Amino acid sequence: MNSGIFNENDMGIIGLGGGPLSLCLVPFHADPHTSGTISFGDASDVSGEGVATTPLVSEQGQSPYFVTLEGILEGIITPATYLPQEFYDRLVEELKVQSNMLPIHDDPDLGTQFCYRSETNLEGPILTAHFEGADVQLMPIQTFIPPKDGVFCFAMAGTTDGEYIFGNFAQSNVLIGFDLDRRTVSYKATDCTNR
Repeated sequence: MNSGIFNENDMGIIGLGGGPLSLCLVPFHADPHTSGTISFGDASDVSGEGVATTPLVSEQGQSPYFVTLEGILEGIITPATYLPQEFYDRLVEELKVQSNMLPIHDDPDLGTQFCYRSETNLEGPILTAHFEGADVQLMPIQTFIPPKDGVFCFAMAGTTDGEYIFGNFAQSNVLIGFDLDRRTVSYKATDCTNR
């Protein structure tokens, strides 16, 4: 189960033990000289206004840990997030209905990805990930990535293999705290480029 989708720029997965930790990832297209943060122990507390907390779930107390995603709402949305194929297909159709932009169909480099042309950061829809007991808003900077100039592609994909992942693109600009003693994970919208 400890696997991922990697390319030549990815390093892999790291195990950090069972103590509390928090992390704050910068957005995909942030200045490459800007880095995120990781905090351990008492410095890892995620608190204050706007914190959403959901239970961590595991089989008989063993890792890996999971969270329960109850759904994703589209509002006025590993690197990619992997969703059940049928759910993903419905989400993409709803995004097409809600957007005033036309999806790209004539670029062979993009394959079947769901993409739009835009010269600036995509002014797309806001999605809400509904976790058990916690709603996390996902801004377009977290759900669309620029694979090349003037193009933004949806950073989620459908899968039928049963391994669903809340990817690190969606986790950018969110302070995320893991507390294995309380068996919770907490989310707080944060500008991770200024931490």
